Amino acid sequence: MTPTPASGGSTEPDDPALLDTLLGTLTRPARTFLELAELRSSKHGAAAIALLGTFWGLLSFLLWSSGRPPHAIWLPVDPRQYYLWQGLLMLPLLTGLWWIFSEIAHRLAGPGPEAGTRNALGFAYAVPMLVHVAAEMIVYLVVGLDRLPLIAAISLPLASLWVWVLAALALRVLHRASWPRAFAASFVGLFVQAAAGALVLR
Repeated sequence: MTPTPASGGSTEPDDPALLDTLLGTLTRPARTFLELAELRSSKHGAAAIALLGTFWGLLSFLLWSSGRPPHAIWLPVDPRQYYLWQGLLMLPLLTGLWWIFSEIAHRLAGPGPEAGTRNALGFAYAVPMLVHVAAEMIVYLVVGLDRLPLIAAISLPLASLWVWVLAALALRVLHRASWPRAFAASFVGLFVQAAAGALVLR
């Protein structure tokens, strides 16, 4: 990460490559989160969420093209068009859920770098969910829609647990929170965003 001149003679590190951070979150998350703590804006974490939103939106369009509506919806939308609207709105929706999650977890974890925490939690959220979405997309394309509920019943809980562990690690590293506090803060943030997302995501 090479520092670049900023206003007032200070230096600001360049954003690392998105792929490098994705792979780093997979292979060496603690070190990767420490590197993200040096960034002064949260746009790198937003890029990870945007990537997730792109793939999740694509999956929604595939589900819409199947012609099969979701089983239960809470919003006043034509069920046959639900996945279309979900795909179109996926990016702003996930951005909002990330903001809720990171804001709550950051505040509950104690003093720590705000932008760095948002970046780290963005990748802690995006990487496991990208694996989950990729698994669903592959199953849909290879064996069809009928097997999707079974795969989702396995991959979504595993991805959620993975997000929780990575998020707790990020708070432990960046906020120096105790493990109980880090796990509790990340759990509360994830629970609130999941409750909000459950109103829309299918």
